[in-house]
Order: sequence, then C-alpha cells, then structure tokens
Amino acid sequence: MSPSYCHGHDCGDQHCHDLRLEAVTVCVGFDDMLDVTLGRNHPHLDTAIVVTSHSDRRTQQVAYKHGAILVLTDLFTKNGLVFNKGAAINAGFYRFQYRGWRMHLDADIILPDGFRRMLFNHTHLDRKHLYGCDRVNVVGMNELHKFDAKWPQHRHGFLVGSQIQRPIGHRYVNTLEGYLPIGCFQMWHASTQKSYPYGQGDAAHSDIMFASQWPREHRTLLPSVICYHLCSRNPVHGENWSGDRKMPRLPGL
Repeated sequence: MSPSYCHGHDCGDQHCHDLRLEAVTVCVGFDDMLDVTLGRNHPHLDTAIVVTSHSDRRTQQVAYKHGAILVLTDLFTKNGLVFNKGAAINAGFYRFQYRGWRMHLDADIILPDGFRRMLFNHTHLDRKHLYGCDRVNVVGMNELHKFDAKWPQHRHGFLVGSQIQRPIGHRYVNTLEGYLPIGCFQMWHASTQKSYPYGQGDAAHSDIMFASQWPREHRTLLPSVICYHLCSRNPVHGENWSGDRKMPRLPGL
C-alpha cells in the first residue's frame, strides 16, 4: 500500500487535522508583551492569528514580524461598547485554516517548552471537551531571562512543574457550574466550535460565558502542562478588562 500524504487544509484525513493546532490572540496596546509571547508560541502552532484595531500599528508590526495572520477590525467599540473583546475574537475565528484543535490565548501567555509534544503524544484529548490550563506569573524581563535559562518543566519523564517559584494562579470554579476554563487559555476541537459571546461592554465574563457552552463533564483542566503569564509587575485582578491598559510596558520594548 502506498503511503498517504497530507495536503494541508484540503486534506480529507481527519487524523491529519487532529494533529493541527491554531490560536487566536486579541491584542490592543500590548504589542510589547505580544512581541515576547508570539515569538515563543508560534513554533508550537500551525496557525497564529492576531486580531487588533486599525489604529494599533505597533501590534500590526509585531504580527508581521512573527509571521502571524493579521486581522484588523473596528468591532472593539461597536455600538458604543468600551472593549468588545468577544466580537474581536469571533473575527479571528473566521481565519482558522484547519479542522483540528483550536485555542484562544491572551497576548501575555507563554506556552511551555515541549507543549506540542506533550499535547499530542502524552495527553489523551477528547474532541468533545474544552480544555483550560494552569498558569504562573513571570514578572519582568530579568525573571523571564532567568526562566529561559532553565526552561524545561517536564523532568524525569513523569514530573510536571513550573520552574518559577511562584504560586499557580487561581482556577475559576463556579459554585453552580463547576470548573470553567478562563480566557487566557482555552482549547477545543473544531467539531465543537462555538461563537464567543459579545456585547458585554468589556472583556469581563465573556470567557466564562464561552466556557459554559460546554457541559460541565466536558470542561477539563489540561494535566500535562503549565503555561506562563508574562507581566511587567505583579498584576491586579481585572485591571485591563476595559481595554485601557494599566500594566506598565516591558522595559526596552
């Protein structure tokens, strides 16, 4: 029997698509963070999609620099809303190229070393599930450079742990609905694609509403990796949800 070959997005083999990974990231005013995270994340992805405003030239330049698909939209302030992140995410969804695994990643999230290998070789993925991921803060470029020097988080073939000596961030567990993967990292299969809720007024809660579209038994914490949240200082809960950045820029970027 002759071997079969993948022909990209036209390939009819679903198994081929199930090994594809794409991500949408919305970024307005966080070009310095995106320049760091996209450079590290793009090697894990088949498609990186960056959604920004027409006026955010710095983010556009970062997307071009790292070879991401760039989506420009005016939806952030449509109908007088402060920051309609959900509508912008949906605009990015239209640019997915494959019928495999898809993600929403915030602009300040770094995927760990070996992410793709751990995802496809060492994790039992269920197409019906929405996956979330634990995260740890990485504060400042000095800490990031120290972190880079000892990047691996998988040791001895069976241990998964952060190299950053900080506590794992809180998980969102609703007393009524249980665990809900939050918007910094959400991963799902194309066969269960949903639209992102929009019209909330700002970036708060739309990620929780998106996650709640999957039944509780199909919302799962990804066990095999921990991602990293890049900050220029210790973050304050909810400080950037309105689209008006409070976090200082990374020095030199």
